[in-house]
Amino acid sequence: MIRQKLLALAIAAAASPLAVFAAPPAKVLSELPSSATWSLSPMFMANAIGQTGLNGQRDTTPEKLLNQLRQSLEKAGYSEQPIRTTVGAWGFSATWATPDGVEIDGTNSGQQAVLVTQATAIAQGKVNLNIRFDGVAPMQNQGSQTQTKQESKPETNININIPSPRRFF
Repeated sequence: MIRQKLLALAIAAAASPLAVFAAPPAKVLSELPSSATWSLSPMFMANAIGQTGLNGQRDTTPEKLLNQLRQSLEKAGYSEQPIRTTVGAWGFSATWATPDGVEIDGTNSGQQAVLVTQATAIAQGKVNLNIRFDGVAPMQNQGSQTQTKQESKPETNININIPSPRRFF
């Protein structure tokens, strides 16, 4: 039985030398740099590719954590997609294109798999981090990934006028 599977795999590879074998999302997540995944545990995630991801808490700020992730993931070949990055005092959400040659099994047709990192501040100096793969529509202009960090920061000028509470006595 195993020989038949190996033979079929060898024939498929020979027939299409450019065939790319997709890796299970859990395997690719386990191969992320430890500097990005320490203190995180595998977790069921219903909407993620492969319904799996990593989740945990860190003693840091969202800004410091995003900078740490940028360094470790870029070193591992992941490319941040600044057009899909959102940062605020509440935390951040950032997506990363996979390194060349890395295909994620379970990606729907017409979509590309991206690594999603989301962090939410849960207390002073404490952040919850979630890492998973999601399928997204391919970006039309791949050149937008090369925006400078200054261009990728969203403007946040929100003015909210909240009236003071009425006093009834």
